[in-house]
Amino acid sequence: MPPRRRSSPPAARRTAALVPGVALLALTALTACSEQSVVALDTTSGSSSASAPAAEASTSASASASGSASGSGSGSAAAVDRPQLVLEVGGLGVVAGSSVRHLPFGTSRASVSTALTTTLGELKVTRLEECGQGARTQLDRQGFSVLLQGTRFVGWTDAGGPDRHLTTVDGIGVGSTLGQVRAQYPGVQVLTGTLGPEFTSTGLSGLVTATTAAAKVTTIYAGETCFFR
Repeated sequence: MPPRRRSSPPAARRTAALVPGVALLALTALTACSEQSVVALDTTSGSSSASAPAAEASTSASASASGSASGSGSGSAAAVDRPQLVLEVGGLGVVAGSSVRHLPFGTSRASVSTALTTTLGELKVTRLEECGQGARTQLDRQGFSVLLQGTRFVGWTDAGGPDRHLTTVDGIGVGSTLGQVRAQYPGVQVLTGTLGPEFTSTGLSGLVTATTAAAKVTTIYAGETCFFR
């Protein structure tokens, strides 16, 4: 709070008394200054009140522009806004914005099914009675599948699919080279069996076109699989 003004000293009062015209002029100037301050205050208040509608109008215009842009490229906007599935050594991840929801092996069927439907679309359910480790339920969508033991998530396999490219957070997926896999997962071993060349590492495995560094990954998987070898 500003300090209160002190009364004019006696000398000033005497001067004003001796020169009434000067005092009147000073009083007029003081009144004018006071009026200008009030006007300035009112103007500022008015500007603040006016700026709110202006800001709202600007926001509305921006929203309208955004709506038009998203209307012109609704497919792209939907693709960007849609949660993305990420392959993980110990399960799966769902990326939404800047957050990641992890679905480790052992997660319930309901949670995994919801995540896959949200990220990939409608799922096909198949009962696999002849898996070497026992009967399993498979949920799949265009080349990507998960295995369920009862109601628990135990493995995933990706053989690639149209209009999508699933990878680990390191960028490894179908189409990666064996050299890229080795760079991200040291200790990778490559064996050739009944399924062809196959790489294995700690938690992550896959089928490749050859055993050279330039060989391409054709199928990638983690956890349980139901392959006939």
